[in-house]
Amino acid sequence: MDANAVQQAIREGKSIAGQDFSGTDLRGVDFAGADLSGCNFKGANLSQANLSGCKLHRCDFRLANLSEANLMNADFTGAKLKRANLAKSIRLGAKIETFALKGAYITGPTAYMD
Repeated sequence: MDANAVQQAIREGKSIAGQDFSGTDLRGVDFAGADLSGCNFKGANLSQANLSGCKLHRCDFRLANLSEANLMNADFTGAKLKRANLAKSIRLGAKIETFALKGAYITGPTAYMD
């Protein structure tokens, strides 16, 4: 599923939970409020994507690029973020378990709250 198909599915209210997006270019996609539980984003490019308010339970973000992404109030319960790039992402209100951030690249003035 490419970025356009993902955006269309979200607009139509279709579930995309559990999908495999590994290595996919999803730059700038607006996922706001979607249930993406169980999705595989390993190595995906999610830079500047809007994941605000998303349910991201058990998602795999290892090696994913989440730079400049909007992660406000997203729920990363059980997610894997090892070696993910979270540089300059907006993480205010995001629920991220600190052990999941081991090896993640995090810079910028915005902090996360768990």
